[in-house]
Amino acid sequence: MQKTSRPIIGVVPSFDVGEGPIYFPGPKTERIYIRTEYTHVLTSVGALPLILSPDMPLDMVADLCDGVVISGGFDIDSTLYGEDPATSDPVEPIKRFMWEERLIAACDEANVPILGICYGMQRLNLYYGGTLFQDINGAVAGNVGHMETMHSVLFRQNFLGVGQDETRNINSRHHQAVDRLAQGFEIAALAPDGIIEAMEGRGHFGMQWHPESDTTGIHMYRAFVEHCAHGGLQT
Repeated sequence: MQKTSRPIIGVVPSFDVGEGPIYFPGPKTERIYIRTEYTHVLTSVGALPLILSPDMPLDMVADLCDGVVISGGFDIDSTLYGEDPATSDPVEPIKRFMWEERLIAACDEANVPILGICYGMQRLNLYYGGTLFQDINGAVAGNVGHMETMHSVLFRQNFLGVGQDETRNINSRHHQAVDRLAQGFEIAALAPDGIIEAMEGRGHFGMQWHPESDTTGIHMYRAFVEHCAHGGLQT
């Protein structure tokens, strides 16, 4: 398939089935939506963002995309990973979770790198067998505060253009986080309270914060796009 000279980065949107927490006027019907920060930052670093949809054949997505970003979203329904709900916070529709199951498999088959942002990092961790804290405040006493705040992270290894032992101040807006890290991944960055903030493994990357919404974004997204443009990790 003929490609543009710009790396094509597929972006997984959030879903709304017409009855969720996002209100749209008109008849109740399924919709997909995405924050414009994702497409803006990807375009600014030389990529061509492509909003993905379950209607797209996965083999064509994997063939067309040089990389995929799994964007943020509401919580993952805990019943999908075998736990009773510990909070009443809104969840993403099950349809998104099940589609991502097939999408991640297709990316692995085609060696397409994935960058998971917030929900997306948690989604990768669950896919490969890890677990989540359903609510940080109930699980980690004395945490630094992760919802609608800024805090520092310390990088334990080189990660998307950031060097080992460097720190960054990041834009955090989550109340869930990775608990047990999935097999095949390494911790790339930690918050001061020990919450895993970044991970890398199996040819993929995860960040618990929103780099597209702070000063880390343009540099780290550029590093991911350049990684994808050079074929990612070859097996």
